[in-house]
Amino acid sequence: MTPIPSLPWSFFLALALCTPALAAPTVNNLARDLATVNAFKTRITHDPKNALKTWVGSNVCTYEGFVCQKNPDNKNQVQLSSLDFNNFEFGGALGKPTHVVLTGFLEKLVDLSIIHLNDNQFVGTLPDTSGLPNLVELDASANYFSGTFPRTVFHNPNLKFLDLRFNQFTGPIPDQVFTTYKDIETLNLNDNHFSGPIPNSVGATQASFLSLANNPLSGPIPASLAQAPYLEEALLKNCGLSGTIPKQLGAGKLLRSIDASQNRLTGGVPEEVCVDTKAKDKFLDFSNNFLTVPLGPKCQALHASKGLIVTGNCIPGYWKQRPAAECKGH
Repeated sequence: MTPIPSLPWSFFLALALCTPALAAPTVNNLARDLATVNAFKTRITHDPKNALKTWVGSNVCTYEGFVCQKNPDNKNQVQLSSLDFNNFEFGGALGKPTHVVLTGFLEKLVDLSIIHLNDNQFVGTLPDTSGLPNLVELDASANYFSGTFPRTVFHNPNLKFLDLRFNQFTGPIPDQVFTTYKDIETLNLNDNHFSGPIPNSVGATQASFLSLANNPLSGPIPASLAQAPYLEEALLKNCGLSGTIPKQLGAGKLLRSIDASQNRLTGGVPEEVCVDTKAKDKFLDFSNNFLTVPLGPKCQALHASKGLIVTGNCIPGYWKQRPAAECKGH
């Protein structure tokens, strides 16, 4: 066998110098998120709960309002999983909530699965959440968010909890609110400025709790509401709704509570709505409307058991009805 000739050390030196170095490891997710959080910290000048006092050091997992857990795809890596600013009352200069926006912050925390922002002074449009594939809970309630419905949340199909109440959103409620989410449990859209009719697609929602109360909506209560397979409670109070109460509401398999008070509903309460279903503890509030038709036997029984409220209407012979002058024309 011919021996392999030895090579001079200078050959290996030249080879080492000519070989490209391995790429430097990318900055891990927590370091990336730490930089994002520290940049956001500079926007906050109103911190009555002193949460920012804990936002020191290089470990964002120790900051109040942030929760970390192991990466489900890499157990050796920890990632930022939850943001909980509930009741922090973060703001800009006192009395100037317009100084605090979340854009440029929230959408960069791409590993988040839970976002709770209740009761702060955040304004502007809700940041784009389409880049947060793990998001299952979004609570943006009790802030100053505005604009039309934030459609980027439709790119978060795994949401189980969506709470946008007590903001300043405007415009119609899109069909996709009710058709996108297969595992949604709670939909809170109340106390905004949404307008237009309730979409018939409401019957496709998988939510067990739905609140549209205190929005300047219009049109009737959709009969399709009864088709929502898991819906137990619907809050439609003070929505500017008109027309008659659809008898189909009695067909809701689990629908046990409907609050449609303070609207402009007319006619009567259908007997079908008052019948017993699989739903327990049935409660119907149709107070402060313009109902005129006397209750039938089943509705009388529900009324007697305190399960049906019809005060503030125009029903002859019932307690605490509207003055006759208010009932004219109805």
